[in-house]
Amino acid sequence: MRRQHSLDAATNHDTWDIVVIGGGATGLGAAVEAATRGYQTLLLEAVDFAKGTSSRSTKLIHGGVRYLRSGQVRMVRESLRERERLLQNAPHIVRPLNFVIPAYKFGARWFYYAGLKTYDFLAGKSGMAHSRLLSTAQTRELCPALRDTLIENEKRTGRLHGGVRYCDGQFDDTRLTISLARSLHDHGGFALNYAPVTALEMRNSGPHGIT
Repeated sequence: MRRQHSLDAATNHDTWDIVVIGGGATGLGAAVEAATRGYQTLLLEAVDFAKGTSSRSTKLIHGGVRYLRSGQVRMVRESLRERERLLQNAPHIVRPLNFVIPAYKFGARWFYYAGLKTYDFLAGKSGMAHSRLLSTAQTRELCPALRDTLIENEKRTGRLHGGVRYCDGQFDDTRLTISLARSLHDHGGFALNYAPVTALEMRNSGPHGIT
C-alpha cells in the first residue's frame, strides 16, 4: 500500500463505479464489499483512517442484545453471525470480552438471564462463553466496586441480588481498519487518506463528480 499510488489513481482515473466517503470501519468495510464484487472502488478519507467515529466508539463486536426486547430477532441473529465471522477471520484483532449485569431487584437476574440465554441460542456455536447466573458473592467478587445498594430515587433503594455474566467481543479499531484497507488494495480498490470531499457535482438527479 502506497499513498502515492492511490493518489495517482484518484486523480488520473476518470470513472469509478463506487466512491466511498469516510475511512472508518464502516466505510472501509463497504469499500471492501464493493471491490470484492468487481466494482472499481475508491475510498476517500478527510483525515486519517479510523480517526473519527471508529476511534471514539466502544469498539464492541456484538449482536445488539438490547434489540431482543423490541423483538428484532432477525437483526440480532445477523449481527451475531457477523460477530462469529470476525472472531474466526481475525482472532488477532477481535477478542471475547466478559460483562457482568448486576441485579438490584428481586428476580431481576432471572429476567436478564432468560434474555441472555436467548442471545446465546441465536449465536449458536460461536465460540463465546455462555451466559451464567451469579450469586451476590460472585457478583461482588467480579465487580468489587459495585455498591451493595442502588439508590433509584429518594424513597426507594435496590439491594444487590446477584447478577448475570455474558460474553461479547471487542476489537482493535485501528488494526481492523488497516486490515480492511489492505484487503481493499488486494482486491484492486484504492483508499486515500487526507483527501476531504468538499462538494458533489450533481447531474441527472445523481452524483456525477466530486471535489
